[in-house]
Amino acid sequence: MKLGLRAKLVGTLVGAIVISSAISAIAARNTMATDLNKLAMQQVGSGSTGFAGYWDGKRDLVKLMVGQAAINDAIRRGTAAHAKNLEGTLTGIAHQGGLSFLTVVDARGIVVARATGGRPGVKLTSPFVRRALSGETVSTAATIPHDELEPELLEPQIESTTPGREGLVEGLGIVSAVPISDTNERTIGAVYGGIVIDHYYDVVDQAAHSLGGKAAVIFQNELISSSITRPDGTRLVDDAASERVRDLKQPYYGVDREGGVEYLVRVEPILDDQMQVIASRWFGVPLATFTDIQGHTLISLLSWGLVGILLGLAIAMPVVNRIGRGLVARSRQVRESAKELSVVIVGSEVSGDHVAQTREAIERQGDLLMQAATETVEPSHPSTSSGQAVATARGVSEKLLAASALNAEILGDIVVIDTLAAEMAARTQQAVARVAELNEVAAGLDELVNGSK
Repeated sequence: MKLGLRAKLVGTLVGAIVISSAISAIAARNTMATDLNKLAMQQVGSGSTGFAGYWDGKRDLVKLMVGQAAINDAIRRGTAAHAKNLEGTLTGIAHQGGLSFLTVVDARGIVVARATGGRPGVKLTSPFVRRALSGETVSTAATIPHDELEPELLEPQIESTTPGREGLVEGLGIVSAVPISDTNERTIGAVYGGIVIDHYYDVVDQAAHSLGGKAAVIFQNELISSSITRPDGTRLVDDAASERVRDLKQPYYGVDREGGVEYLVRVEPILDDQMQVIASRWFGVPLATFTDIQGHTLISLLSWGLVGILLGLAIAMPVVNRIGRGLVARSRQVRESAKELSVVIVGSEVSGDHVAQTREAIERQGDLLMQAATETVEPSHPSTSSGQAVATARGVSEKLLAASALNAEILGDIVVIDTLAAEMAARTQQAVARVAELNEVAAGLDELVNGSK
């Protein structure tokens, strides 16, 4: 089945718009994907940097609060005298700095007092305390063993339900140890304090609220603190981290799935003061944030493409119909011309002057012959004289000569008529061929406009 001109023009227009829209959508999608990837990398990178800044800020705060405790006169005097009333002072300082624990030891490492109310009088074997008693100030992230957390009454904070880490285990902390000196600058003890990160949400929530996205801390392949939420809306903690971000020794940038959601993440190792990786900082932005933008933009492009098709059709259809009507009118004119040409035969010379002249000559020749015949019979009458007979014979002869001349003229006209008839026959054949061509052209125009099977 052949399509008509209208269908072809409309189909071509629609096809052109569809192809143009598709190419534009693909190009826009690719360009947008590249730009969004760059934007995502920048957002996640800046978010991760911001999270690191909050982490370092918390470490500096711990160092500051522990340092202030180390120079507090009451604590210095109480350490030298092994005073029992330091607990209140330590509690106030710890509460002010948001510390999980704050402990004072004497020069031998024996606990003088604890901000948490834990038992004093026992030796604190932390390597950071030993370094502080040697005069060194320590500030670092650290793995805090259970035997340090238990006397500080922090077991509930580090309890885990993650398979493989159930019950009381090690904790991750930001700690600081500062020596306490007397008036002679002799080390008489140390202050050891810090924040236990397990189930501590201040850092991750600050990072998430200020930077957007989600933040988490991974310790021993477990999410011990995070602002990530589960599908039911609860906070995602005490859950194993995905395979992609376990045991990382180098920063990782890519896609990670946590809590049933795909995130574009940057994960950076957390180092202790010996430059050993002990945990990881996780910062991510939901991948749907970027894919939704891509999908929304693509749908918008396709929708506007459809609007373009409709507008194109609204503009093109009147033009196509006008062209079609013009061609149909031309087709009718061609057919009418063909009909007229088939009726009017070229050769007006044959049906005009030559035929009339020949007919007139034949009539005059007939009259002359009739007159000659009449005059030939009349002299035989008895009363006719010889002079009259001679005159009659002369008249008959003249009429016969005139008839002969007319006969020659008639013969010439017949030759002309024969020649014109042959020419007319040739022109008639040409006219018939031309009529056929015009009809074929008209049929072609009809087929072009309306189509045919």
